[in-house]
Amino acid sequence: MAKQTPAPARRIANDASRPTPRQAPSRQTPTRRTPSTTRAKAKENLPVRPFQMPFDAKNMRIIFAGIATIVIGYLVMYFSPTMSTMALTVSPIILLLGYCVIVPIGIMAGIRGKRKSSSDIPKPSVNGVATNGAATHAA
Repeated sequence: MAKQTPAPARRIANDASRPTPRQAPSRQTPTRRTPSTTRAKAKENLPVRPFQMPFDAKNMRIIFAGIATIVIGYLVMYFSPTMSTMALTVSPIILLLGYCVIVPIGIMAGIRGKRKSSSDIPKPSVNGVATNGAATHAA
């Protein structure tokens, strides 16, 4: 029987930069510019406008009337018998009026009166003063 010699032991270099199977490789994340920092400079020269409600009281009343019409349409559908004329014909007509007529009228009511004339809109500014004499930004 032949004598077997033991295989030489492998020597593994103890390299700290080499990740072990249990360690995740470390990655450096690049620094990014956030959009808020780049946009802040662009907003400095814009004029400050006060907040205006998009709808007047007239618009809100019409929209609420449309919502009430829609609720009435669903109630008519709910309380009438399943295959009746009220559930199959009247209720869908009421809902159609609420969704497609009354609510859009409430949204668009008063558009003609809200258009600004061209004299109210400031012209492009030169050195912070509009050509019609109005200041374009707060000092």
